[in-house]
Amino acid sequence: MKRLVVVRHAKAEKAEEHRSDFKRPLAGRGRRDAAEMGHRLAKRGTQPDAVVSSPAPRALETARIVARELDFPWAEIQLEESAYEAGGREWLALLRALPDSVRCALIVGHNPGLTELVQTLAAAFSAQLPTAGVALLDLAVDSWATLRPGNGHLVLLDSPKSDA
Repeated sequence: MKRLVVVRHAKAEKAEEHRSDFKRPLAGRGRRDAAEMGHRLAKRGTQPDAVVSSPAPRALETARIVARELDFPWAEIQLEESAYEAGGREWLALLRALPDSVRCALIVGHNPGLTELVQTLAAAFSAQLPTAGVALLDLAVDSWATLRPGNGHLVLLDSPKSDA
């Protein structure tokens, strides 16, 4: 069995005329929310073997804040260029490429792709992943390469607005 932790980037600053969507950093609230969600994951004993993030500043900053809470080294966060605009199918392909030595993967990215991924893996999931939202899934596979739609069981859906 594999475990997947899906984290949508936290609240970002509003887009400005001179800044592209890609370059938007986290807002102050986003930094606080990312730290809170990382803390909650740490309390659950979450220990990722790999962290994969979109390179967009708001996603990478979220990944770094969560990683800090989980004592995961920043230098080991894998940036995946295609994750910025990845849909559910693209994320599925990225996950299938993970080495089987990874028991637990944590991914950080954007909607609608992350919501599509969770909906693809766990058929019972029909919500939208909110900013800084976390979906924790157990995957009924021994190899990432064999990951298919419906292989996931949603264990936890959490967000900063949920009760801790």
